[in-house]
Order: sequence, then structure tokens, then C-alpha cells
Amino acid sequence: MEIDQLDDSLGRLERDCGLPTGFCFALLRESDWSFVIKLHALLESAISQLLVHSLSRKELADIFAGLEMSNTRTGKLAFVKALDLLPKRHLDFMRALSELRNQLVHRIKNVSFDIAAHFLEERKRFTSAADSRKFADKWGFGLRDGDKPVEPVARYPFKVTDSKSGAVESREKIFFFIPKHVILMSAMAILDAISVSNRYGAHIWTFLLECEDRAEFIKKAEDVFAKAKVGDAEHPFKIKEMLERKNPTLKVKLDDDGQPILESLAGALYTEYKRRYDEFFDDAERLLGVKKRNAGGSGKRNRDAC
Repeated sequence: MEIDQLDDSLGRLERDCGLPTGFCFALLRESDWSFVIKLHALLESAISQLLVHSLSRKELADIFAGLEMSNTRTGKLAFVKALDLLPKRHLDFMRALSELRNQLVHRIKNVSFDIAAHFLEERKRFTSAADSRKFADKWGFGLRDGDKPVEPVARYPFKVTDSKSGAVESREKIFFFIPKHVILMSAMAILDAISVSNRYGAHIWTFLLECEDRAEFIKKAEDVFAKAKVGDAEHPFKIKEMLERKNPTLKVKLDDDGQPILESLAGALYTEYKRRYDEFFDDAERLLGVKKRNAGGSGKRNRDAC
């Protein structure tokens, strides 16, 4: 796992939320009760930041901060879902964490909460092995699951290997053994997604997780800036405006000097590529009955399919 990149991403988010450096990793040293309460509060604050950045409306910060987290109609996650800012797996995890947090926060006797014992008791209620695996998947998507293909929901998924064989352990086995650590891994995947989205725009997540030819789109973005150096200095802004006009939910981010950020522009070019691809096959399907396929080398996938 590229721990340096993850640490940098989380550090940027900690600064955005006004938290001390290292707050995320330090949560493991908390009691299980405090861990759940503080992790939920951290995600709540991060989601508010995500909404503010995605809408470019800082004046809404206090309003978003005051909203419930998981109300399906008016909560923070309802906005995230409507704006398509995070994958469904991330939303399912945060709703489950909200439910657990609400179970703990209203009774002082729960300060002795044992997270490992809690989930082992939950496991006893399952009537099939499939239910147990599904439960572990909901909480542990930030952890690699054996030799299964990596799912496009975490940039830097953690993995646990067998000390003798070197094989990657199953997600279910590790989750029920050390649930606190696994839950933090998944939360970090969400926080990382929020951090990169805040910096580069919400479209960057699909670009980073789904596009198999990222270098091609980075090169296209570099070409846009190259043309600006030898000719029209406004060329990057014209491309930015064209991309945003054709994709109304897209917002190319600017750097401190007011210039489009290269990675954000590259992700926007990929978004436009996907839009044109989908439009082409929608037309073909209507006219010729051709079924839509995946977008080949672009790595196009349904972000919620896994």
C-alpha cells in the first residue's frame, strides 16, 4: 500500500477539518466506545467539507454541519447520494457506522463497549456463510479480500498476508478477528476519497479508480497547457469552460495561482470521454439494437457494481 500518499491525503483532510496531525491513525488508541464516537464525528465533519467543496459554497458550511448524517431524505448522505459524490459502498458503511454510534451514544453504560465481542455476537445471528461475508464486505471494503480482484472503492486497499504462505487473507476472517482496525481501514478509504475530491473535484474519484489509461489523459491535459505557452494563454480556461458546459455537475479545480489543476483537468477530459462514449452507444442501441459494452481501454465500470 502506498502509505505515504494516503498519509498525505489524510493530513490534508485533517487540516481542512481543523484537526491535529495524525488524528486519524491515533483513533486506534482510543477505547472502542470512543473510537466509534470520534470516527463518526470525523466522517461527519469530512462529509460537510465535501459538500461545501463540491458546491463551491463556503457560506453553507454551518448549514451542512447542522444536518443529520444519515437521514435518507434530508441528511448529509442524502446530499452526497443525490450529487453522486461517493460510491454506494462508502454510503452503506457510513450509514452502518451511524446506526452503531446511535446505539452507543445515549447510554453511559456503553462506555465499556467491546467492538470485537459485539461483532462476534452479530455473526451468530447470520443464517448462512453468505450473510457473514456480506456483513464483512459492508464494514471492510478498505481491506483486500484474498485473491479476489481489487474493487474500485479504495485507492490504497490494505492487505493482511499469511506469515507462512504469503497468501492474502480473506476479508471476513480478518474483520471478525480485528474489526476495529478493519473499520478504520475502510474509513480511511472514504476520507482519502473526500480529500482528493476536495482538491481536484468530485470527478477525480472515477478517473483514479476506473480509468486504466490515466497517463493518456494526463498527456492530453499537458498538451492543453503546452498550447497555452506557445499561443493562446486562455486555452486551458476555454477547455475548462467547454468541459463544464457539456458536463453540468463537473467542476475543474484551480490552483493557488488561479490556473486549472493538471490532474483535475485530466479527470475532466476523461469524464467528457465517458459522456461521449455513452452517448454514442445509446444512439447505436436505439438505432441498431447494439448492446452497450464497457469502454475498453478507458476502464469504464459501474462504480456501484461491486
